[in-house]
Amino acid sequence: MDLAELYPWPDETWLRTMMVMTLDGATVGVDGLSGSISGPADKRVFMEARRLSDAVLVGAGTIRAERYTPMKAKPEWQEARAEAGLAPAPRIVVVSGRLDLPWEEPMFTQSHSRVVVVTTRSVGGHQLDIAREYAEVWQLGEDTVDLAAVVDAMRREGLARIVCEGGEALLDGLVRIDAVDEMDL
Repeated sequence: MDLAELYPWPDETWLRTMMVMTLDGATVGVDGLSGSISGPADKRVFMEARRLSDAVLVGAGTIRAERYTPMKAKPEWQEARAEAGLAPAPRIVVVSGRLDLPWEEPMFTQSHSRVVVVTTRSVGGHQLDIAREYAEVWQLGEDTVDLAAVVDAMRREGLARIVCEGGEALLDGLVRIDAVDEMDL
């Protein structure tokens, strides 16, 4: 059976969060990464959520720890994405209050679409100049990133099917503003 039949995306705007956790509540393994506590079934559900999403929303700490690879058009996803009216690959949207990101990572230079980095209006100068070299930058919120404004901006950009992959602070913030439609744990 196709996993999409068991795990469908609704047709409307949607924000789905994805997180793995051990029975004792740990969200990372001894190596500090979530992948070390994920099994094949977890990874399959994770990839299915991405497969039909418009965007992957993720915090800067998760990007630094997990070393995200470029978001590229996967040949095996193309038919389903085209039928759903989606771009060839999901767009990555990174929330970073300080813009201390690993700009040298291929995610920033080799993804299908330009990465979006969301930060605050209080960040400026050299950090902002560097960020603009590698990503489209949205400044939403004065001293902290305004998560409600992030979700609204993503939807205005046509990114209606959002998968949030963490970290914990980002997930917590989205739950607190009642932006999460479904949580997959």
